[in-house]
Amino acid sequence: MLNDDLSGYAFIFDLDGTLYIGDEIIEGAPSALEWIRSKDAKVRFLTNNPRFSVEYYVKKLKGLGIYALPEEVITSAVITANYLKKRKQKYGRLYVIGEQELIEQLTKAGIAISADSSAETVLVSFDTTLNYEKLLNGHRALKKGAAFIATNPDPVCPYRNDGLPDAGAIIAAFEATTGRKVEMIFGKPSKDLALQIIEDLGITRDHCIVIGDRLTTDIQFGSEGGMKTIWVNPGFKESKTVIPANGVQPDFTINSVRELPKVCNEIIE
Repeated sequence: MLNDDLSGYAFIFDLDGTLYIGDEIIEGAPSALEWIRSKDAKVRFLTNNPRFSVEYYVKKLKGLGIYALPEEVITSAVITANYLKKRKQKYGRLYVIGEQELIEQLTKAGIAISADSSAETVLVSFDTTLNYEKLLNGHRALKKGAAFIATNPDPVCPYRNDGLPDAGAIIAAFEATTGRKVEMIFGKPSKDLALQIIEDLGITRDHCIVIGDRLTTDIQFGSEGGMKTIWVNPGFKESKTVIPANGVQPDFTINSVRELPKVCNEIIE
């Protein structure tokens, strides 16, 4: 039987595709979070989506029935700005393929933003305002030797009607046109990010549990940080063998986050 006290554990939740899709809550997600909090475990919400502020996610989660505090929400925009703030001299002026929230985070961190291809660094992100001018400026800057970095690697953001093309698709476009590879990605599955979150939580890595719907971001993130992982796969059946993606194998697989209390009886001993 699972101990009622989980104060020595932390649960790190992905958002898009795990707790909700678009503006629709996934059935059972609020009750699963209530159960986790009732056991006194720490909670973090970690999203690779850089388009919205921490305050936006707190409000959205609360509107969907999930309680969240600002300090519990981590976005790839915040992660990226915090990292670059300490390395302004190395990266110089940034040409940003991204939206207003990301640019605001960078500006608050004192990072110089370039309006053209003269930038020392190209930062690629999820950008629904992408146009040919942005692609051309980014392409030209990279051909001149600008550093090539990104907030997140996701090719598609989970959303109704087959999702939205995400940063990974733009990264692929630049890799195709320049013959270069992206040099650094700040969001999941970054091992550096995993280790930083573990340190901030103040909990041993084997007591940190990552829950997400993507093997190559969420589950790889947890695995590389030495954390336990639960993959949310809607098509999963217990009789099936989970086929790992790029060698990434979750510790446990469920078909909905609502099953989390049940699987915790197995993963926590």
